[in-house]
Amino acid sequence: MAPINITAFARAPEILFEIISYLPGRDTLNFGLTCKAIFPVCYRALWSNLSLFQVSGANSWPGLRIKSKYLSEFSKTVEEYWTGSPGLKYTKRIDLGRVIYDDGPEAPVLMDLLEGGRINPSRMDLFLQLPGYRSLPRGDPNLIFERFKKYTESKSLRELKLQVYSEIGNWISEMIDVTKVTKLTLYISSNGYREVAEPSEVVSSRIKDVTALLENSTNLRYLYWKGAADRRYLFSSVSEDLKGLQAAITNLKRLKALKIENHFFHPSFFVVPPEGVRNLVLNCRSSAKWWQDFAACPLTNVRDLRFHRIRVGGELDIRRFVSDEEDVPLTTIKLGKVAVQGLEKCLCRWWDVPQDLFYCMLRGNPKLGPEDKFELAERIAKLSIKQFHTRFEVNWFQSKGFIQDLYIKRHLNNSEPTTELEIMEEYSKKAILGEIEKGSVLAWDRAQKRANDLALKYKPNLEEKLHDSIDYAVHNYTLTFMESKEDIEVDEEEFKKECTRLFEEEAQMERKYSVAKGKAKEAVVPVVNRFRHFFDSLRKDTTRYMAVEIEKGLDVDEMSAMSYWVRKALAHFEDLGIAKLNLEDTSPPSTNDTSICDPV
Repeated sequence: MAPINITAFARAPEILFEIISYLPGRDTLNFGLTCKAIFPVCYRALWSNLSLFQVSGANSWPGLRIKSKYLSEFSKTVEEYWTGSPGLKYTKRIDLGRVIYDDGPEAPVLMDLLEGGRINPSRMDLFLQLPGYRSLPRGDPNLIFERFKKYTESKSLRELKLQVYSEIGNWISEMIDVTKVTKLTLYISSNGYREVAEPSEVVSSRIKDVTALLENSTNLRYLYWKGAADRRYLFSSVSEDLKGLQAAITNLKRLKALKIENHFFHPSFFVVPPEGVRNLVLNCRSSAKWWQDFAACPLTNVRDLRFHRIRVGGELDIRRFVSDEEDVPLTTIKLGKVAVQGLEKCLCRWWDVPQDLFYCMLRGNPKLGPEDKFELAERIAKLSIKQFHTRFEVNWFQSKGFIQDLYIKRHLNNSEPTTELEIMEEYSKKAILGEIEKGSVLAWDRAQKRANDLALKYKPNLEEKLHDSIDYAVHNYTLTFMESKEDIEVDEEEFKKECTRLFEEEAQMERKYSVAKGKAKEAVVPVVNRFRHFFDSLRKDTTRYMAVEIEKGLDVDEMSAMSYWVRKALAHFEDLGIAKLNLEDTSPPSTNDTSICDPV
């Protein structure tokens, strides 16, 4: 690769300026000092941004940054060094932070530069905080913030745009011309400025305050709301005030981006964005009503929609905001469909949402890009696989007992010795897929419990010599109850007859049952446990398979997903080699085992 001639950058100063914009201020200075030809561009970049308070973070843009501990020396620095500096004419952005309303010694110097035209920025960033605003006197036209408001009023929107981060509402209009605000970040507590007896009075006042501010902020392009509230109140107490707030938001005709974090005064208030909004971020603490209103809103021109988990404390707790009847887990509700259909990008990094949200967004928005489609499909798959695996996990203990009973029956019927693979095929078919299709494992569990209950109930009245037959009787009754389509009634007399028959007529089979039971537990259970290891290791593979199928527009139900999962697990199992299992045992059965049914 040929060496780059650094002076070549000087021939394209605008390109160089754009490149430098990604460098921190110190690196920009060092870069400029390496070559005289490129120093003018670096010098211009350094002076183009002046930061007195970093609202957005230290690395958000390059330029001169005055740390807060040096602000006391700022006026001296300006008076001694900056007034004669040609660099001021390059300043196009100023991050004022709290300087203006703090009314410190540096504020008059800065206002003199602005009013005298020495600094003529096209963009200013302000941080307006409630404690500082409260301390300001009123009525003196020579006050800094009064002068600053006149300055903002004297500029056109083309000449000056303001970006404001504020903890106060419509009082902003006393300090600046709000028609010049194009980006507004509001972090306002619904608790209000003062303590009052009725919380609803404070909330209503705060809503009206924000409503008035938005009604006057006619040139907003970006609105970011970050709500905070300690008080809880029902939606009905503020619903009328919120209608006025919604009207003010609807009238923000120039708004292009809207971001809401936590909740907009109430978790049940879904803000319908103005028609011009194309980018919408909803990091909301939300109720079931909020989601229903979201589903019904067409979001006509929104092209980029994002959900993220909110970062404030008590994120998902909406108690006392809604009634007990309305406070339901969001994952238990279904939207059915969503009205929005024009999305080109959709990200949802949140799990506590209606159970069919991802499906609705995917099916309703065909213009989504491939990455977004797959991410939504993958989230649908992950939720589904979690649900499918939970059912398998819940029935795991019972399924092992079920498969043992099947193989005891196989042995008693003199079937040929089987292989591990055949065990797993039978287990997969009857215990996993059979449970999905007809609830076979739960049916066996209910049948076994019923048979055990009979044994516990009638054993005290049986002759002692029949006690060894009870376990075999329980096995027979379990399979009979499970396979019967009718509800079979067994009284004490019938149970006694069955135990007597087994004792007198099938003593050899009874001993064979005892052997088979011990060998089934010894041989079958370890094989099932090994299969479980393979099965669980394929969870990600099955999730991806399901996501790919869903992305194609196919519906993958539980049977289809679990069938794929089982086939992959059996293939892994088979690759390790197949061993035969023999349930035969020549050792004499124990005569001391009087348990009704061993735990599986």
